[in-house]
Amino acid sequence: MNLLADLNVPDPELEAACRAFAVPERVSASWSEVSFLGKGWMASLDVDGERLAFWIYGSGPVILLMHGWSSRGSHLMGFVKPLLAAGFSVAVFDAPGHGHSGGEVSSVIHAGRAALKLAGHLGDVHGIIAHSAGSTAALWALGNGLSVQQSVHVCGPSSMTSVVLGIARAHCLDDRQTVAFCAWVEAFMGATLASVDLPALALGLRHSGLIIHDRDDRVVPVAQSRALREAWARSTLIEKRGPGHRRILGDAQVITSAVEFMTPTGHVLESLG
Repeated sequence: MNLLADLNVPDPELEAACRAFAVPERVSASWSEVSFLGKGWMASLDVDGERLAFWIYGSGPVILLMHGWSSRGSHLMGFVKPLLAAGFSVAVFDAPGHGHSGGEVSSVIHAGRAALKLAGHLGDVHGIIAHSAGSTAALWALGNGLSVQQSVHVCGPSSMTSVVLGIARAHCLDDRQTVAFCAWVEAFMGATLASVDLPALALGLRHSGLIIHDRDDRVVPVAQSRALREAWARSTLIEKRGPGHRRILGDAQVITSAVEFMTPTGHVLESLG
């Protein structure tokens, strides 16, 4: 991909930062994930001219699973069987530029628009379980027309500004370049950074939420989830210690807590430790 041509990067010195923000790694599915995907009903939607791949499992109220950056929907497969046993159906999708979906670029806004389109196609979504950048995408979608009864947010950023400034620092951008990079990000996403920050994201949070984060997460600081909890009156924060940013998706206690939270009496208040 020629980023300068295709993404309108204004300065060659910004190209590495723009690539880090906009171009995810397309991770292949493992053998167990291939087997898992084969058990679902696969279909696709057109979202902004690109193919969005999704899979449906079971029948009942729909739970939408949303993965993080440089990930794929099948990375949340550990939640599916327990959700089906609890009487839900599950929709899993690969965000634009990820997995089986089309496109080469993405962002939380791309993923959020995909979630809105898929929810409209499905007709109704009972709840969301989202990880990492998928959580931010879900928060944006919830503030832009998506309505659910409950949502679970695992190790997700609650401020895109902090993410973007972190990328700028990692690529040693000076103040002038950082301002230009932030402007490019907003143009690329088609949304202001402020609209993907608290308190703007909190405006769509009128339902019950469960927030789970590893205290020692080295990818997304737990402070992001603590800030989300403070801004979300009907939410509960559980802080774990040990599994880390990615392995937390396979943690049995996390999966159980998320599934129980989706049930009518499922309001988890105690810490998992």
